[in-house]
Amino acid sequence: MKIFISYIFIFFIPTFTHALVIEDARHLWSRTGFSNSEFILNDYSNYSRNEAVALMLNSGSYTEPVTTLLAFDDDLYFQAKNKNIPFKDRREIKRSLKKSDRKKMIEWWHREILSSDNALQEKMVVFWHSHFAAQPGKVLIPYMVEQNQIFRKNALGSFKDLLYEVMHNPTIHQFLDNTKNTAKKPNENLARELLELYTMGEGDHYSEDDIKNLAKALSGISDDYNTKKTKVNYKRKDNSFITLFGYTGTIGMDKAIELILDHPNTSKFIALKLWREFVSSDPSSDKLNQLSRLFHKSNYDIKILVSEILNSTEFWNEKNRNNMIKSPFDLIVSSKIIIDFPSSDLLNLPAKMQKSGQKLFEPPDVNGWLGGRRWINSDLIIARQILLGQYLKKVVKFYKKVESNPNALEKAVDRAESEKYQYFSIGSSIKNNPNKRLDKRIKAVLLDHRFNFK
Repeated sequence: MKIFISYIFIFFIPTFTHALVIEDARHLWSRTGFSNSEFILNDYSNYSRNEAVALMLNSGSYTEPVTTLLAFDDDLYFQAKNKNIPFKDRREIKRSLKKSDRKKMIEWWHREILSSDNALQEKMVVFWHSHFAAQPGKVLIPYMVEQNQIFRKNALGSFKDLLYEVMHNPTIHQFLDNTKNTAKKPNENLARELLELYTMGEGDHYSEDDIKNLAKALSGISDDYNTKKTKVNYKRKDNSFITLFGYTGTIGMDKAIELILDHPNTSKFIALKLWREFVSSDPSSDKLNQLSRLFHKSNYDIKILVSEILNSTEFWNEKNRNNMIKSPFDLIVSSKIIIDFPSSDLLNLPAKMQKSGQKLFEPPDVNGWLGGRRWINSDLIIARQILLGQYLKKVVKFYKKVESNPNALEKAVDRAESEKYQYFSIGSSIKNNPNKRLDKRIKAVLLDHRFNFK
C-alpha cells in the first residue's frame, strides 16, 4: 500500500511543479500584459509554472503612476456647477473644460502606459475600465481620472472594495443619468446596468421588480466636487420600504451593494469575465462553480481568483494558446517590451489607437470593448498595420537621435531579431535579412501577421 501511495504522489508531482519552458513563458507573458519582468523574459527556466504565476501576480501589485497626475482648474469646475452663474456661461465653461481636459486626460494615460513597468496593472486597469465603461461626454473629467485611480489601486485587490469605490465615484452615476434619479422621477439606467453588466450578468437571477427597487435604493445621489465622491440628497431619495433579493426595508446604495455581493451570481459572473480575459474559452459549469465559490469565500479577492485561473490545467492547455487577438493596447505594450523603447513620446498614439478600434477613456458604449474577432475586419487590419508602422517609425527616429549611445538602434534590432525575443513576439522565428535597413528588420518582426495573436 505504501508503495502504491508513493507512485500516486510521484505521478501528481508534475502537475504542481511543471518546469517552465519557453512556450509556457511566452503564453504567460502574453496573457498577463506583456511584462518586462526579467524573470519571465530571461530566467523562465528557473521556475515552475506555479512559481512563475506567483511572481507575475506579485509584479502586478499596486504601484503609483510614474507620470505626474493631472492638475485641474478647480475654480472653473466650481463655476461650471454654480447655478448663480447664467446657464449659457456655465455651458461655455463646461465646453471649454471638456475640450482641453479631455485631451490631457487621454494623453496622460497613454503616456503612463508607455512609461510604466507594471504591465499587468495597466492591463487590469484597461479591463476594469471596459467593465465599468464610461465616456467623458457626460462626465466631468476629474471624476474619470479619479475613477482610473480606483481601478489602479484595486486592479488585483478586492472586487468588493472596487465596486464600493466605483459606486461612490460620480463617474458611473453621471454617465448613466443616475444623478437624475429621484423619488418623483425614477431613472432605472444605472440599476439595470449595475446588475446586467457590472455584477450578475444577463439572466433570470433578478426580476424587473428588483431593477425598479434597486433604482429606488440608488435615488437621490449627486456629486460633490470637493471630495470627488457621491453624496445623497435625502429630500430627493426614495425612502419607501422595498424588497431587494429577500431583504425588506429602507435601502440605500451601500446596503444594495452588500445584497448584490451576497448574491451567488455576482461571484460567478466576475469569475466568468476574468476567465474569458485570460483563457479565452468558457469554462465547464463545474469549473465555473468552483471558481465562483473560491472567489466568494475569499471575500472577492481578485488576485486569488486570477491565480486560480492561471494555475488551471485549462490555462496551460495547448488549445488555449496563441488564439486570442491582441487589442490595439496589447499591440503597443508588447512591441514596447520587445524593442526596449524607453521613451514616453506619445507619437499621436491616441488617434492611431482609436482608428484601430480602441481609444482609452472613450469606450464605444456602456458594454465597453467586446474584443475578440471584433478587433479584426478589413478596415481595422489596415489601421493596425498603420498604428504599428507609425509607432516603429517614431521608434527608429528616436533611436537615431540617442547621442549617448549611437548603437542604440542596432541594439534594438538585435533584440527584436534574437531567437528568444522574436519567439516572444510571434511565437516562432522568421528569416532575417541583415542586408535590409535596420528599420525594415524591426518591421519584419512586428508587422508579421502572427504578431496580432497572443
